[in-house]
Amino acid sequence: QAAGLAAPSAMTAGGAQKKEQVDDPDFVDKFADLVGRRDFSGALGLCRERIKANPNDRYAHELRATVQQFVDAADELETAQEEEIDEEIPPQLEEMEERSYVATGRAFEAMFAYLSEDEGRLWRLGEQAVGIFWDVGQIAVDEQRRDRLREMSVALTEVLGRKLRAAGRGCSDPQEGELSHIDWLFEALGQLWWHFELGLEPDPWLLQGCREEMIASKGSMEALVGYSSSDLGEADFGELCDILTQTWTYERSLVCGLLWEESPPVTLEYGVARVFEEIGRRPLAEPGLVGFYDCFYLMTHVIYVLNCFNGCLPNHRADCPWLYAYLERCLTFWLREVKRDGAARHKLSAAVASRLWSADAVDTVAEACDCLRALGEPTEDSTTGEAIREGLAFLLGQQEEDGLFYSPGQTRDANDEYNYLHPTWTAVAALQMKRRAPGTSPRCQAWSRHARDMAKKVNFATPPPPPTAPATA
Repeated sequence: QAAGLAAPSAMTAGGAQKKEQVDDPDFVDKFADLVGRRDFSGALGLCRERIKANPNDRYAHELRATVQQFVDAADELETAQEEEIDEEIPPQLEEMEERSYVATGRAFEAMFAYLSEDEGRLWRLGEQAVGIFWDVGQIAVDEQRRDRLREMSVALTEVLGRKLRAAGRGCSDPQEGELSHIDWLFEALGQLWWHFELGLEPDPWLLQGCREEMIASKGSMEALVGYSSSDLGEADFGELCDILTQTWTYERSLVCGLLWEESPPVTLEYGVARVFEEIGRRPLAEPGLVGFYDCFYLMTHVIYVLNCFNGCLPNHRADCPWLYAYLERCLTFWLREVKRDGAARHKLSAAVASRLWSADAVDTVAEACDCLRALGEPTEDSTTGEAIREGLAFLLGQQEEDGLFYSPGQTRDANDEYNYLHPTWTAVAALQMKRRAPGTSPRCQAWSRHARDMAKKVNFATPPPPPTAPATA
């Protein structure tokens, strides 16, 4: 069990080893990856190779001894940590409601301040920043919270509009500070969506620009998302997630009448139905196996595309029962990893801790809880309900003094806007205890009907094929 074992001294702050021996990025990276995945045999083998290359290296011998301790103690520590796991029944949702309301309010203010104090941050994050606030705001039951989130969303939309206009239309050979035709269109369509959703009148240049760029694309998905229909089979899970959300943005604009009220002069080569079809052909990567991390995020985003990022609730288990069962398994896995790693995480170096499965636990637990809670199923007396409540209780414990939520092993780089905010972004959505269902947006409802119809069209309720052979991460 990696989290319960001390890392080699060279990998801890203040290590006293010689610089030329310690500063071996390739070795440290490989070692951290192996330990993070609990592949102690692999970590030991890596160290043996190092020792073989230099038998007289004292550091290498110390490292071997340390890794051997990892291997020798693994079984013992596994048993000890399982005995220490707190089996206390998590609180009910209503017991967490007030605390969640206060915590998410602080978090929204912290994120808004972070984005407002530097317009460059907001511009680099783009129109999706508005969704941090209005995806929650549009289904908020509390009017005061809804009004505040709309105020934030409008302010960010206005700044982004100025930045987009200042950047100029897309070009074929963009230089620094310029956007390509496709990048401009994607950002512009996102901003146009928020204008409609927030009840703002879109500027004529924005609407006209979107129309012209969409027509110019001729609906080519290779141009718009980088993959033609025949090439989708070459995309991995991570790429499919990007393709799915990008396709959603383009198709949503046509389905919901953002550009033309009827009879659009351009037809996309394919839409979300084709992406759903491709996803349904892939065996799932089960928790802990190769490809699991990207597979998990792809599946949560399938749910978000089906419900227009919670804009039309509740979710429907019958749309894809196998997917919800998968998310239930994933949530159980993430929570188990949090328990296993939590007690001794402080003994690990940052390089090792960041490779543990629990290192991204806020983001993953939040998305799993959010998607499962959106089913609207009771959480009082079921295994899944208990896991959801445990996940939400865990999230509430991850907020820090600055108002943001942080995953246990998160690298905190304020210059990496997306990854810096993503744990908080997902946590505030999951911790929204009361939600309007189906929501107030006619566009979200129209899209969700369309997306669910497309899922039925490709028989998305049918489970994907089983894996041909297990592969360990």
